[in-house]
Amino acid sequence: EVVEPAGSDTFAVTKLGGKSVVARLRADAGIAPGQNTRLAFNLDKAVFFDPQSQLRIS
Repeated sequence: EVVEPAGSDTFAVTKLGGKSVVARLRADAGIAPGQNTRLAFNLDKAVFFDPQSQLRIS
């Protein structure tokens, strides 16, 4: 949906299972809006937010 370069990172907003997800990628990830790609998640570094309060879930 959206790819936003931000210095040493690139942020990508996409859909996963019908939900919006923001992925922080390396700046050289080389992806473009609308492009299909594979993502792998390191759950030790994942951050989750409550969809109603938008507060981080500990």
